[in-house]
Amino acid sequence: MRTIAIVNQKGGCGKTTTAINLGAVAAARGIRTLVVDMDPQGHCAAGLGVPLDGIEFGVVEAMLAQQPDADAFSRLWPVGRNLSLLPSTIMLALQESAEGELSRLADRDQRLSHALESLSPGHDLCLIDCPPSIGLLTFNALRAAQEAIVPVETGYFAMQGAHRQRQTIEALVHRLNKPLHCHMLPTLYDPTSALAIRILATLRQHFDDLLIPVQVREDEAFRVAASLGQPVVEHAPDSDARRDIEMLLDWLLANPPSQSKVTDDVKENRPNSRVAEIAMRVESSEEGREETPVPITFGVQVTDQGIRFRQPGGPEQSMAICGDFNGWSMSATPMSFRPEAGVFEAVVALPPGEYRYQIAVDGRMHRDPYNGSSSQQEQDQPISRLIVADESSGL
Repeated sequence: MRTIAIVNQKGGCGKTTTAINLGAVAAARGIRTLVVDMDPQGHCAAGLGVPLDGIEFGVVEAMLAQQPDADAFSRLWPVGRNLSLLPSTIMLALQESAEGELSRLADRDQRLSHALESLSPGHDLCLIDCPPSIGLLTFNALRAAQEAIVPVETGYFAMQGAHRQRQTIEALVHRLNKPLHCHMLPTLYDPTSALAIRILATLRQHFDDLLIPVQVREDEAFRVAASLGQPVVEHAPDSDARRDIEMLLDWLLANPPSQSKVTDDVKENRPNSRVAEIAMRVESSEEGREETPVPITFGVQVTDQGIRFRQPGGPEQSMAICGDFNGWSMSATPMSFRPEAGVFEAVVALPPGEYRYQIAVDGRMHRDPYNGSSSQQEQDQPISRLIVADESSGL
């Protein structure tokens, strides 16, 4: 059974939409598909029309079973022909806490793997919808999977989310001590938006062969179908939404995990994930390693010349720093693009004090996504804040 975890720490990026619709399209082609809902919110059930009050057996019961459950297959929720759901229940939310039974088990990170072993003979494909967090539930999903799909929303904050996922999954790969093939999927894509087109180009520049060459476009059909408890293949079979998911399935079927590559990586004790490979190139200066264009630090940093502002971006973009130190001018402090690193930078000499600022991207103002310190403008728009301390104190 080919098992794919759909994972991102950020909510609202299309994890559940991808899971339920990819599962429905696969099932329509005769692929015996299992969708596993590891998100305590239980959105897979809602999106597939499964009544929450009718669920008696879910992923918690499957993971806590003392031995392989021979009857587990018969207790899955049959969504339709070739499509089954192992749903989430309210008990799932308790399992990551110290009071949860799962967290007290010696093999707590392998319980989903054990549960799926008994379900594997009846299915060809398993899609695991992960929660919007990195914890025991997500770790179980990645332990059980051979692949991970990371949906990345093609908005301004896409690069921040993509880099965070790269770092997080790289760390998890090392903890798992097993190969994991990772793919990034552009979602909520608007082909008429100049910003979305530029973000997609930047994602391609930064993530190379990690990026699936398919974009799932933003489409009202997805939202309407979910509100009706139907996958888009049933609600809108002639929609662009369905065509995008069909193309995603085509790509996955044409690109199965390479068993020979997995075997070689295991023998050599190498992380198989391309995500991990990129991270290793960032952190390693060994001779012969190609240097990655992904910068190490974004946001604001103290340098000998002043405060350095750094943001990821592409050559077709324009960026500037606007703040109370330059009269909120979009032209006073432009950021220079470094094509070899794929970043915009500006260095501003500022005396000690507290400052407010925003990043102007193609003329539109945004909060700095790499600076967690923020305040409010008069119009209640979030902006970023920085404090320049004395030289001995740092920033």
